[in-house]
Amino acid sequence: MLLSRHPFAERSGRATILRQRIDQARRHFEPRLVVFGAPAGDKSDEGMTFLPLANPLSIALNAVRLHDRPLQTWLFYAKSAREEVARMREACAAEAVFVDMLRLAPLTYGMPREIALIIDYDDLLSQRYAQAARKDYEVMGFLSRRVGPLANVARTFARPILLNESKRCAAYEAAWLERADLALFTSPLEAASIGRSNPNTMPAPPLAPVAHASDGTPGDRLIFLGNMHYAENVLMLRALHAALAGFSEAMRTAAVIDVIGDCPPELRHELEGANFRFLGRVDDLSTLDGAGVFLAPVVGGSGVKLKVLDGLALGCPVVTTEKGCEGLAVRRNRDLLVARDPAGVLAAALALRGRDALKHALARNGRAYAERWHGPRLGAAIADAMAAAVKRRQETL
Repeated sequence: MLLSRHPFAERSGRATILRQRIDQARRHFEPRLVVFGAPAGDKSDEGMTFLPLANPLSIALNAVRLHDRPLQTWLFYAKSAREEVARMREACAAEAVFVDMLRLAPLTYGMPREIALIIDYDDLLSQRYAQAARKDYEVMGFLSRRVGPLANVARTFARPILLNESKRCAAYEAAWLERADLALFTSPLEAASIGRSNPNTMPAPPLAPVAHASDGTPGDRLIFLGNMHYAENVLMLRALHAALAGFSEAMRTAAVIDVIGDCPPELRHELEGANFRFLGRVDDLSTLDGAGVFLAPVVGGSGVKLKVLDGLALGCPVVTTEKGCEGLAVRRNRDLLVARDPAGVLAAALALRGRDALKHALARNGRAYAERWHGPRLGAAIADAMAAAVKRRQETL
């Protein structure tokens, strides 16, 4: 399994999905884990091989030999790394190679025909970059605050680069779909769309442990869940903070948000006060079962948002934006509530207080959605699809 990040040291949504992929692979295989990047230097490194990212010379060469490939591939590909992957594959007589996102796919060049190729696309970068290039999208994200007056200049250069990268990614994605024995997509909707023309695709969304169904009414707490070391979560929290300025005094007094997750001290110092309580990381999310209303004021990024799934799986009403529903097969305003912007998210969450029947219905429907589309049994189906891909490849020889 070729992995583009450390799955056991990093606390991110993608690392969570990688841990699930590893568990799925272990149902039928004895996977060897190869991570591109630095080890953590602790017990989480055990059982993994670490290979470095491309050095400056390799990146310069990649600009020539991978000139028609997405820029991300330039950071990971090196001839020495490809040869080491081939050596390890031969040494352990691997029947398949799992590729975490297309940035690592060039490292499989030259593999024998009998080796099955399983690619976890995550989502389509071509579409993500096209979205980011839109005029109404803050392409700089949280960096716009750091670069100040240079942000407009950066946007001017970033948008044409992203549009060009979107076109390169689209061709690259299509080419690897033809080569892959199995292509996994985080979004069920994206998988269904591509699956109409390519049968070797399947949805592999993040799994959300569904809490035991409760007949109780969800609480009135306002909960924001996320690792605050990640830019998207910081943007969302600041958007909620900005929204409070337009609320009445009574609504501001009622809007006390519990922020759950790792948080840097400077952000805590910036926002902690009457409206935000920073409670730190919770190791067992089941303690939040039915605890309150989950806020997901998603304003950027793309793909399935784990904070939305966590809230649904925990039997909590979720209030989000259209962006927060991206990639999900949810029914708007039945499985969760959808607002136009972060201010609308916060206002809708406050309006749920005292409406026990509505909260109960949202919690019930949301939990049912999570169990159907993101429940544990889907992990077995993904594992079986991996095994079937290897069998198909062997039968074609």
